[in-house]
Amino acid sequence: MKQIKDPIYGYVDIDDFCLPLIDTAEFQRLRNIVQTGYQSLYPSALHNRFVHSIGVYHLGKKAFDCFSNNVQNRHYPEYATVKWDTYRTTFMLACLLHDVGHSPFSHTGEEYYKKSTDFRAELAKRFPTEFDFHEDIKTTIGKPHEAMSAIVGLELIDKYSVPNIDRELFVRSIIGATYKSQEKLVENTIIGMLNGTLIDVDKLDYLIRDSYVTGFNTMALDVDRLFAGYVISEYTDASSATKRVAAYKRGSLSVIENVTFANDLERHWIQNNPTILYDVKLIQLAIENYDSYMVDKYQTQLGDEKSIFSKTAISLSGYIDKGINLSLLSDDDIVCFLKNDYSTNNISKQFFDRSQRLKPLWKSEIEFRNLEEEILGNSVARSFKNTLKAIKDNTFYINDEKYKQALSEKSALEDTINGSAPEDLKNIAKNSLKAQETVLKIYEVFNKFATQYDLKNDFAFIFVDKHYESNYVKLGNEEIYIEFTPDRVIQLKDALSVKAVDASDEEKNGYYYVFTSKHNIDIFKSKHEDISRKLFSFISQNW
Repeated sequence: MKQIKDPIYGYVDIDDFCLPLIDTAEFQRLRNIVQTGYQSLYPSALHNRFVHSIGVYHLGKKAFDCFSNNVQNRHYPEYATVKWDTYRTTFMLACLLHDVGHSPFSHTGEEYYKKSTDFRAELAKRFPTEFDFHEDIKTTIGKPHEAMSAIVGLELIDKYSVPNIDRELFVRSIIGATYKSQEKLVENTIIGMLNGTLIDVDKLDYLIRDSYVTGFNTMALDVDRLFAGYVISEYTDASSATKRVAAYKRGSLSVIENVTFANDLERHWIQNNPTILYDVKLIQLAIENYDSYMVDKYQTQLGDEKSIFSKTAISLSGYIDKGINLSLLSDDDIVCFLKNDYSTNNISKQFFDRSQRLKPLWKSEIEFRNLEEEILGNSVARSFKNTLKAIKDNTFYINDEKYKQALSEKSALEDTINGSAPEDLKNIAKNSLKAQETVLKIYEVFNKFATQYDLKNDFAFIFVDKHYESNYVKLGNEEIYIEFTPDRVIQLKDALSVKAVDASDEEKNGYYYVFTSKHNIDIFKSKHEDISRKLFSFISQNW
């Protein structure tokens, strides 16, 4: 047994069988993977995936012990043969290793894993005879980092011959793949305790830890009261049919609502803050540039590999044997790349020099909705938004350089269409030309706006696909059960004190932030005018 001092939980007891895994280079790599992208707004948010994983392990151990004790005290005969000791060890390891495969800069880089790894095939071949598992992972393999963590974690467990493990339950707990069989209620409840829809120990630690390091205090989350309520109950539905369900005792009800409220606040006011979104976009572009650079530079050594973001890259051995100085891929590699590319790359300059960054014209979705509804007519608002949405994956900066580049690309496409190229290439060029004209339409509007008001043509935009929607909507839709007494169990949606309002179709269509230079914003400030209102008025008149 070893103790690790955590600033939130105090001393965390680490069991002996976990210590060799924590000491591995693969787990220690998590010290160099930031937990969030919040530092641009909250400078103290420097916590990493290492401390988060220790926190999830700590909460997971407490949650499992409460759940297993509560169920065993009910003396259900069908659960008398449950392998509680095996499940406990398995769950603790799943909690500890649930992020061991995380990509650099957390979620920002994980999409690149899809280029390098067929996760379903990789997971399936590790369980060649478990056909139910093969069927279940057709439905979900979790997020890319979860699937990678399951693979890397399983390899570490096998390497160190950790005994008393249910390997399949370990993987299922990390990727959130529940069993279809109704007889697997205990196992499915365990899976949901780590990777659930609304409340699990992973989400609980990041809510508690993010609040602690940012100072964005919402409310205290009484996890001990929540965990004490984990139980299996008998629920009788309206047709008088009875079934066993995972439930929370009534004392957990207030905590469930508090967790939901805290999650809402973090998603609404931190994760979707335009300053944070801008910082994440810079990192996303940096990762894209880094991946392209490495694949191009080492194409001979990499062969058919389409991305440097792979299981090999995050391992200790890495690509060293192929002559590529890369192993234990982490945030540091991306930052080093940006520093070496500083003199010519605008992304690098903005990453390191805050004065170079563009500033948001409005600060929240609420402010955006107000401006849009007040100034833009419905048809203009919808058309402009849909155009931005159509080009969002390939367009960020809107400036003179990008405008000239777009005009040049349009000219090249027109030359292909009007020249002697094969017919199939002409058809491809025609389709590309339509997309290019859409891009140019946006560039021209901003160029005209800058010209009219004597501004620098220096803009950017970020489209937010998902309108913020309160998790109270999920609370009202999910099958979550509350046990008031063992013979009185109800669905949570029937006990909620607050009901969430569903978003309109227009809100679900997303929204956007526009950014520009401080120079441009200051021009309007000197005139005591609002640049955001001027921009919307201009769009209304010129779109």
